[in-house]
This record gives sequence, structure tokens and C-alpha cells, in this order.
Amino acid sequence: MNKINTEKDNLKVGIFTDSYYPYISGVVRSIELLKKELESRGHGTFIFAPNYPTAWQFQEKNVFRFFSIPAPTQKNFFLPVPFSPRLPFLVQNLKLDVIHVHSPFLLGSLGAATAKRFKLPLIFTFHTLYHFYVHYTPFGRNISAAIIKKWNKKFCNRCDLIIAPSLFVKKLITEYGVSKPVDVIPTGIDDSYYLINNDNKEWIKKHFHLDEKDKILLHVGRLSKEKNIDYLIEAMGEIQKTISHVKLIIVGTGPEETNLRRLAHQKNLESSVFFSGQINHSELLKCYAGADIFTFASRSETQGLVVGEAKAAGLPVVCSFSPCLSETIFHGKDGFLVHTLQDFVEKIKYLLENEPLRKNMGKRAKINALRYSSNLLANKMLQRYQKAIQDKN
Repeated sequence: MNKINTEKDNLKVGIFTDSYYPYISGVVRSIELLKKELESRGHGTFIFAPNYPTAWQFQEKNVFRFFSIPAPTQKNFFLPVPFSPRLPFLVQNLKLDVIHVHSPFLLGSLGAATAKRFKLPLIFTFHTLYHFYVHYTPFGRNISAAIIKKWNKKFCNRCDLIIAPSLFVKKLITEYGVSKPVDVIPTGIDDSYYLINNDNKEWIKKHFHLDEKDKILLHVGRLSKEKNIDYLIEAMGEIQKTISHVKLIIVGTGPEETNLRRLAHQKNLESSVFFSGQINHSELLKCYAGADIFTFASRSETQGLVVGEAKAAGLPVVCSFSPCLSETIFHGKDGFLVHTLQDFVEKIKYLLENEPLRKNMGKRAKINALRYSSNLLANKMLQRYQKAIQDKN
């Protein structure tokens, strides 16, 4: 449809996603950062996304919303109806060079069909291990997981290139039987995290009414079952038995918030476990600045973006082991990967009781996180776009 682009041309990238603002997730943040980096280089991004009741508050240029319905099993998540009679005319008028989809389902499938119709290169970022999310489906979980794996394989083989956020995910995709090329490009980390000053603890202690002596454990992420946050609350109960001046701050919202608050109440941890609710980006950076250790228990990650952001902010991390996080964390150097609740508790206590070690690991974490700079990774993505366009033509 378009001329072959050279490295100096400004690309026009169509991004199809099943989630976008005001919904907040790692996928949404990944898209936001990619959009920011591409546009800072003079490229055009056009986002095709679900509509939400409050989407009107986000008056964002070049975002095209699809009629959507509430998801029956997930509060605040809306499912886009992948149909629009004006889409072909819109794509023609925009003169897109490449289509980049961020889901293999609703709008992702529409993006794939659009790429085929207009003979555009199709790139798919495999953000999510969907078979870990079958608790959101209303029917048999084992059957759901098997169907999802088959669908993923079929969808990937429709694409010209699959982007995996980690080597672990690349291996998994290959094991599915995917024959198309797979490149590893993690989601980048915004510069604002590298600029955080970890000595600025005033805001977080005032905001949550904490004592000057308190040490702060931080968790950031959606409050959902797959994030395993109840594990952190269990650990906090054990830590409190020997170290009293320690608090756990849980940043984010999600479907499990009520259950997690109830669990903290049942364990008499209401004065030790704090829930931030929804906060803005500036407040999030202040939470990272005021924390002492970042904690994370999810085993369903494809990259663990918040872990990289915590490292960029200069925090040592203690995480449950998962294959993708073993690519992000240098065990014993800038954090710890643990296998049991007891080990999780012991490593946190070890860092709390050894301030020089804790600060030294935080410094190493910030240095090691530089390899995830959004600038570097956006350049890699642009190279893949250019190659896909040239190969298609």
C-alpha cells in the first residue's frame, strides 16, 4: 500500500490493543511508553482500543475507541466489539506502514485481519501468559488453558514477527510450535525512574502517617489473584513477629482489593499493611523514593516491569522465583529470588537488619537496570519495524 520506508522516514504505526487507559496494567503502560518514544522521534502512532465509561477524560490524539461491553468476570475491564464499518477507510487515510498488536484476541485479531487486507507487516508482542488467567473464564479451567495455548500458536503463525519480553517467553512460544521469527525486546523503563532520589522519604511517611523509624516494603501492581499478593501479607505477619517497625505498602487497585484488605484485618495487620488505592504517576515515583525494599510474589509474569522500575529507582528486590524474573534479577547482587515463604521472610529480614548491604544492593540495582532503558529498547523496536516493512515489500 505504501512505499518502502528508509531509516530516515517517519513511520506510521497502528497499535491494536484489548486494554488501554483508563484501565491500568503492564500492557497499557508498555503501549504508553512505546507511543511516547516513537512520537519523540517524529513517528506517528495510532491506537485502536476499547471504550470505557470514563474514557472521555483522556482526550488523547490519535486514539480510536471501539464500542465495548463490561467483562462478566472482571470488574472495570471492558471487552471491545471488534467491528467498525469505518475502519478500512480510516486505515487507508492514515496510510499505516505497520500494524503492531498487543493481544491475540478481540482487537488483536481485528488488527491481524486489517494487516492481511492491506498487505501490511504484522507484529505481535506476547505480553501475557494467558493460561495463568483462566480463573477469569466462566467455564472449565483445564479446557480453557488448552484452548488458549492452541489459539496462541495459531495467532502467532499469522504474524510476521513476534516480540517476546523475555528469553523465557521466547522459549515458551517456540515450544508451542510457532514457526515465525521471535525476537526478545523487553518493555523499556521510563527515564523518570532512574532520576528518583531514595533519600526522599518524607512524602510517603506523611501520606501514610508512618513513624520516622519505620522501614517500608513496597509492592506495585494490579490487585488480582495471579499477582499472589496474599503471599506478601502472610510474609508480613511473620516479619512482624521479630521486627516491629516495618510496614508494607501495596500500591494499585484491582478485583482482589476487598479480599486482601479482609486478609490483613484477619491477621491483625491493619496498622502494618497499607493500601494506596489508585495514585498518579508523580505519587508513584514518591512511593518508590520512600521505600526500602521492593517485594513481589507473582509467578505469572512475562517480564515483571515493576521489578525493573524498582531497580531503576534504586531499590533492592525480594521476589518469588520465576523464570522471567531470573533474567531481571542478579541473585545476591541486586536482589533475591526465593522459593519458599520462609526464605522470602528471611531475606527481607536480612536486608532490613543490614542497612549498608541494603543500600549497596540498591545502587547495584540502579546500575543493572540501565539495560532496560526505554530509549535503547525503542531503537531496537524501530529496527524491527523497518526490517518487517522491507521484507513485506
